[in-house]
Amino acid sequence: MQIRACDPGDHDGIDALLKSAFPTPAEARLVTALRAADADTLELVADDHGRIAGAVMFSPVTAIAANGSQAYGAGLGPVAVIPEHQRRGIGTALVEAGLDYLRQLGAPWCVVLGDPAYYGRFGFKPASGRDWSWAGDPDGEHAGAFQWLSLSGKQPGTAGPCRVHYHPAFDAV
Repeated sequence: MQIRACDPGDHDGIDALLKSAFPTPAEARLVTALRAADADTLELVADDHGRIAGAVMFSPVTAIAANGSQAYGAGLGPVAVIPEHQRRGIGTALVEAGLDYLRQLGAPWCVVLGDPAYYGRFGFKPASGRDWSWAGDPDGEHAGAFQWLSLSGKQPGTAGPCRVHYHPAFDAV
């Protein structure tokens, strides 16, 4: 198994992977929309002898404070592994490789909407502890799943409560 950067020849395999790993095609549509908008900051695949066994994408996000200050980071998701290869560490390897690469690029922080037990192993913490919330969740229904990770060891340059906005492609799914 090799973790590597996605190339255009992988797109069909990733599309099939996403459609098999999720109950609806929403994630596949999201990935297509992010690519079309050139908002796929980082996309990695797990290549199993020429077959796409897993994939992860990171896209741009913006934290906007009540005073109007903004900070820019990355959003993790989606991440998927073909069902017959799940629970073998492929998803973990993809996320770790992606976070390491983002650190090398100088990305200051990353957010994710997902299972705290899973993403906590990478160092993600509840974003509510920073007084951050996801703009797509105005009622706070998913606040427990919205998490934040510093990639630089520094705090973002925003003060007070922040609403985090994913790329507009997320609004369509």
